[in-house]
Amino acid sequence: MNTSTVTTERQDIHKIIDTLSDDAIKKLIGQAKLLRDEQEVAALKAKYGTTPNAETVAAMMEAESGGGEEFSSIEELMADLHDENDD
Repeated sequence: MNTSTVTTERQDIHKIIDTLSDDAIKKLIGQAKLLRDEQEVAALKAKYGTTPNAETVAAMMEAESGGGEEFSSIEELMADLHDENDD
């Protein structure tokens, strides 16, 4: 696909978007996010053999993107896991 084709396709998409109401655009964005979430869960299920719960999925995604906490020892990790005051 060349640059001219991509530019034309983008212009066509913008013309379509300009005809949509705000509610329709919000609904499309919501559907796109839902589809992305479903694809991410399916990828995790394929990778780990099961579908993790929402809290685990969020933690895995955070870790894969470089976020989350680092621990210097297993003991420190376990203490954090069992901290009842932690949210």
